Amino acid sequence: MLEALIPYIEMPSKTLADLPLIGPLKLQVFGPLVAVGVIFGMNRVLAYAKHKDIDELITRDLMFWILVFGFTISHWVSVIFYSPETVVENPLVLVMIWNGLSSVGGVLGAFIGLIWYLRKMKQPLLVYSDALVFGFVVGFTFGRLGCSLVHDHPGAFVEDLPAYLTWLEPLAVGPWPGSQGRYRLDLGLLEFIYDLGIVLFVHFVYGWRKDRRPGQLAGLVAFLYAPMRFLLDFGRGAQDPRYFGLTTAHYASLAIFAAGVYLLFLRKERAEDRTWARDSDRIARERAAAKPAPEPSPTE
Repeated sequence: MLEALIPYIEMPSKTLADLPLIGPLKLQVFGPLVAVGVIFGMNRVLAYAKHKDIDELITRDLMFWILVFGFTISHWVSVIFYSPETVVENPLVLVMIWNGLSSVGGVLGAFIGLIWYLRKMKQPLLVYSDALVFGFVVGFTFGRLGCSLVHDHPGAFVEDLPAYLTWLEPLAVGPWPGSQGRYRLDLGLLEFIYDLGIVLFVHFVYGWRKDRRPGQLAGLVAFLYAPMRFLLDFGRGAQDPRYFGLTTAHYASLAIFAAGVYLLFLRKERAEDRTWARDSDRIARERAAAKPAPEPSPTE
């Protein structure tokens, strides 16, 4: 075994309250990092919307509903598919949104919120998808940094890795607590490193030129993200449930990759893709409404 390069560091945490039926409510580094990620991510979404002349008010409302759907369904996927025994023991865990999140569940929730709100507002899907993805990759990467610091995605121990993942041994973390000095993959850390690369590529190399067709950016991120996530999930520990040999994230990664291939290579642009509400039109209407009416000319 190659010597692990990364020591296990335990971040401080504080129990704020021990609530009846709900249990301990803790303050950890994960929560603040997620909050910072949300703020930075929303800022990048609004910057993209301004660049594309997308209605700012619709974009802000969309982000609100994306967060509601995303965090709620992220939590439900986490507890139902990864730890169903906790739901049986205490059904109230379903409303403890802070107690466990699934990244693929968050993507699913965000997609459901996106479809629901845009249909309600009669807006095209793809240009808003690009705006959200542009900011989402930033917020998601902050979240993965939090995962890596609290070590909530432990992978397989190094000696249990399949042969095609042994190249990750130098990035193993250890000694892992309670393991008699053994090293294991920290999947949150590995995904943070990869996601950071996607953020840098999207924001500083790929860019957001106005001539890119709607959906191209979202397709690119899906195409880049899904294969690595699919591979990393083979490095999960035995504690994570499998369904027909694959994890929930495996199946989600396949769907995300298929969507990326479709948007990036197969789908042709349609006229309705560019019929979004323009921010410049909204501002012009507001200025016209605020302009005082001309005074009537004096009568003879």
